[in-house]
Order: sequence, then C-alpha cells, then structure tokens
Amino acid sequence: MKRILISGVLLAAAAVFVVLATGASQQSAAGTYKIEFDNAFGLVTGANFEVSGVPAGTIQSIGLDPKNLHAVVTVNVTKPGFGQFHSDANCESRPESLIGEYYVDCNPGSAGQVLKPGSTIPVTNTRSTIPADLLQNIMRLPYRERMTILINELGAGVAARGGDLQAALHRAVPALTETDALLNVLSNDSTTLQNLTRDSNQVITALANNSANVKRFIDEANRTAVATASQQQNLRGTLARMPGLLEQLRPAMAQLRTTMITNQPVLVNLHQASGEINRLFTDLPAFSRSARPAIKSLGQASVTGKVAVTAARPTVKDLNAFAKPTPELAGNLAIVGHDLDTQSRAVEPDPRSPGGKGFSGLQALLWYAFNQTLAVNTYGPLGHMLAVDAFFSPMCSPYATPASIALMLKQYGPAYRQCYSWLGPNQPGVNEPDPSNPNAPVPDPGGAPPGKPGPSTSATRLTAAEVQAAQASARTARTARSAQSTSSSSSSSSTTTSASTTTPAATPPVPGAPPINLKQSVGQILAGTVGSGSGASVPAGSSSQSATSGSSSGSGTAGQAQQLLNYLLAP
Repeated sequence: MKRILISGVLLAAAAVFVVLATGASQQSAAGTYKIEFDNAFGLVTGANFEVSGVPAGTIQSIGLDPKNLHAVVTVNVTKPGFGQFHSDANCESRPESLIGEYYVDCNPGSAGQVLKPGSTIPVTNTRSTIPADLLQNIMRLPYRERMTILINELGAGVAARGGDLQAALHRAVPALTETDALLNVLSNDSTTLQNLTRDSNQVITALANNSANVKRFIDEANRTAVATASQQQNLRGTLARMPGLLEQLRPAMAQLRTTMITNQPVLVNLHQASGEINRLFTDLPAFSRSARPAIKSLGQASVTGKVAVTAARPTVKDLNAFAKPTPELAGNLAIVGHDLDTQSRAVEPDPRSPGGKGFSGLQALLWYAFNQTLAVNTYGPLGHMLAVDAFFSPMCSPYATPASIALMLKQYGPAYRQCYSWLGPNQPGVNEPDPSNPNAPVPDPGGAPPGKPGPSTSATRLTAAEVQAAQASARTARTARSAQSTSSSSSSSSTTTSASTTTPAATPPVPGAPPINLKQSVGQILAGTVGSGSGASVPAGSSSQSATSGSSSGSGTAGQAQQLLNYLLAP
C-alpha cells in the first residue's frame, strides 16, 4: 500500500512537471541536426531520437567524418516543443534494453548560443555506451586471448598518449564519471541520507494513514494538469518573461537583504520582549473591560463639554475679532522681548555676566530680584530670617507679641487668627508653649484655623496683669526710641522730613473701606522692626512713630530704612 501511494505521488508530480515543462518551453524549429560520436555501435537508420527521454524524431543517416574519423549521426526533429538546442547540449547513445536496439538521447541545454537546424553537436559533448554483450564476450576463448593481444598492443600504442587515452575513456565510459559524482554527493550527504532513512518510515506511515488526502491530492493534480494544458500559450509567455522579471527583482531582493540585516537587532529585541508583549495582549482584554466605565464617564463629560464649548463660541468669536487687528502689537512685543533677552543690547560690560559682555534686560531684572531677596533677608545664628514683610490688613500689619496677640483676640475674637502664619495646627508661642521657653504663658491656647479643631494643650493664658505690664513696657520702649530718633534728626546737616504714621485703632476691615496705603504700611513695619534699636516689640495699638530720611552719613537705622523705602516706592 505504501509503495502504491508513493508511486502515485511521484507519477502525479512527474505529470505536472512534464506539462509545465512542455507548456513553458519555447518551440524549436523543425529540422536536422548532426551529432558526432567516437563510436556509433548499435545505432541504425530509423532508430528513435529522444530529448530528455521524450521521443522527438528519428535517426536519418549515419556517416563518417574523413577528417577526424568521428561517426556523424544525423537526426531529424519532427516533434518540437522541448525548446531549442544550445551550445551546451550533450547527447549519448543508449540501449533500449539488454537485447533491444540503441537510440540517441540528448539534453538540449540551457546556456550559450542557440543552435539552428543543420548545426553540429561536437564529440566533446557526446558519449557512447559500451554494449554489455561485448564485455561478456571477452570472458570466452578465443576472445579472451584476443583481448590480451589488443591490450598489449594498445599499451604499446598509447604509451606516450596518456591524455588522449584519458579523454577517450572519459567519453567512452560516462557511467564511471556519473558514478564518481554520485559517490561524492552521497559521501557529502551521508547525514542527510541517514535522516532520510530514519524518517522515511514515518513519512510513509503518515501517507498510508492519510490515503484519502493523498487520493484527493492526485485528483487535484490531475485537474491542475488538465487546466494547465489548456493554458500552454499563456504559461509559455509567462515563463518567457520570467527571466526579465527575475532580473528586475534582483535589486529589490538585494535591498530586502540589506533591510533584513539592518532589522536583525530590532527582531532580536522584539524576540526578547515577546514575553512582555504576550503579557500585554493577555492583560489587554481585562484592562479594556476595566476602562469601560471611564470611557462611559468620558462620553457623559463630552456631552457637558459640548454645551460648554457651544456657549463659549461668542467669547471665542470676540477673541478672534480682537486678535486680527493686533499683529503689529504682537510684533512689537516680540521685538521688545528679543531685545530684553540678548546680551548684545547690554548697557555696559560686566565681568560677572556670562562671557563678560554684560547682562541682558531679562538677566538684569532677575539679578535685581535676587539682590532684593538677599537685601530683605538676614542671616543669623538660626539661619535666614525675613527682615521685611508687607501686610495689606491693618489688623495683621503691627508687629505681634504675646501681649499684642492677647489684646487682638480680646478685641477681634477668633477673626484675628487669620493673621497667624498657619504652617500646621501647632504654632509654638501662639497656641502652644514655645520650646525655647516652655514656662512662658501662651496667648491663644488651643487656637486653630476657622472650622478646624485646635491642639489639646495644658498651657496657661496670659493674665490681665501680664498683658497690662507688657503693654506699659512696650510704651516705655517706644517713647525712648522716638526720642532717640528725634535727637538724631536734629543733629543732621540735611533737611529732615517727619513722616508721621499712626497705627489706626484696631478695627476690623469692613467692606467699602478706603484702599490701604502700601507705602504707609511698609513704613510702619520698618519703623517698628528694623528701626527698633533696642529690640523691643511694638504691641498692637501703638501710637505714632517717626521715620526720618537723612543724608548718606546716616541718621539712625529707622531713617535709613525709610529713605530706602521712599526710593523703592517713588512714582
């Protein structure tokens, strides 16, 4: 059964190959061709002439070339279709069987010049077969003795013609050459033959188990062969154009090879990442299902957003109308911005600037901000401290002490807690004890931002006597500082100007109140903090204080601070 299946497959493949080969071949011109042989033994006029095993004509005549003593066999091609003969065509004489007649079999070749009818295939491309009966005859007397004589005479005759003898044997015994080639191929493919022998049983078993599929394959091959036979002309034209197509594909294939070599690292990385990619595709369905609620919410938000975008159309229209006549303004701003950001427009060279060319306008502004930050911050034993601060609320602007905090809480109530610098619920020295002085009373135990609970603490409040004593001490220090400032101003050679700023009565800000004078408020801060030479605090509700601006020789710390403030806030 296995042999039948294999035979059927081989026959079907051979039939398809023959149909394709005959249909795709370019038809050769009918005519006669001459074939030279060293020996035309067994050939007769009228014998078959075949091409690749297919009958193509007959032997027309057999002659002898008087110049080189070669046998010349003239064949007549009557069944073209195998293609034209080429200069690499080769022929040989073969017996039909052990007791049959001899015939000529040729391979038309595929390279070199095309041979026209009447051309000659030289003896170098032909081989003659040694009949088996002649080899058997030399084993009998008297042929054996005659063979001995012939070999002796042949040895004497060809003693100096080894090359010619080798060429004659090469052409006379083609089986030896083919056997050597076959043995070389088998020795090189010994491993393949072993694998073939090992796997052939499995293949044959699989074919036997799939006899229905093999039968169907044979039927399909038959139908394919029939359909191909009806399209011989089209197939012939297609295969005739195939060499040109392959020639055009050669550059593309070279580029494809280069692309494959270039993409090899990418493929290696992709192979290494295949596990993660597989995990991604495995987790992607679950992720997609989890994302459905978010996508639905996004869809609902888009409905609301569509309403908002629709409502914003008039505003966008107005912005477009405003943007059309403003290109010149934008261009001028671009020119100004470019000049501010280039060192080529620096006022003067400065070695502190990059390259020493000078600071650009933008760099100068940033440098000013940096210097101002360092100017209003001092560095002491506890690190950087903010020496100048600005408040825009009359309630929060005075310098705070425990006594002033107690007074403000008594007057404003919990509303005064908005003046605290809330960096958390615990404010040491305000709503809980100060770690540097844990025995000192706390002005606002348990205080907290509005709407939030305060920290639980057992700290004691300031008594009324302590508040009054602190207030009296603050008034005494303020009177002494005011007298010292007035005395310094009188001894100055420059004209002094007294700027009296009175801290307003502690009243909460109300709607419709007049705008706050920033210069006046900062002056109060400087007069109460920087100008406090003795370090005394200024409690809430303090009286008016004087800050005098004097000459460069100085008229006290408060006067210098006020002079700097006037310079910074001048129109």
